[in-house]
Amino acid sequence: MKSKANFNPYIDKIDLNFWRELCVKEGKLCHYKKGEYFLHRRETPKYFGFITSGAFKYTIIDTDGNEHITGLALCDTLAGDFYSSIRKESSLVALQAITDSNVWVCSTNLFRQILKENIELRCVMAEELFRQTHDRYLNLYRQSPKERYWELIRRCPNILQDITLKELASYLQITPTYLSRIRKEITFGKE
Repeated sequence: MKSKANFNPYIDKIDLNFWRELCVKEGKLCHYKKGEYFLHRRETPKYFGFITSGAFKYTIIDTDGNEHITGLALCDTLAGDFYSSIRKESSLVALQAITDSNVWVCSTNLFRQILKENIELRCVMAEELFRQTHDRYLNLYRQSPKERYWELIRRCPNILQDITLKELASYLQITPTYLSRIRKEITFGKE
């Protein structure tokens, strides 16, 4: 699964080779089967990792018990909860494999140590994650669901090789039926 293609724009400003090499040198290779958890909700993160194959979804449960996808971590990117790892707090999200995946896993203690020693790296990561989250939040108000779908497909054209339409709909905060209508309209030019 090599469909990263700017799904998470914050990684454009981060040296992923540094993180990959660090995880390979200091970590261990772990295999996650589809459906297995890298991180459970309400768990303080013990690990972060570098995904070498596969994909994960970040999920949250609403007050009615419905699961929503808040983000994705695809091949050749980092996996983990940055904020909860830094703060040593329980995570509000779960991180679950959506395909069989391989991850070089390291301790969050190492992650915190590196970011403590390299304030510039910590600032870049925090700023870029904030920018990405802020942009996504604003797009919920300034773009239609069709525009959000189209922008995502433009940034990451092979995304549907990694996730289902239902998962994509959840990420876009629309129903699967509405996503099907959008796809039909784009494909066939029909309303």
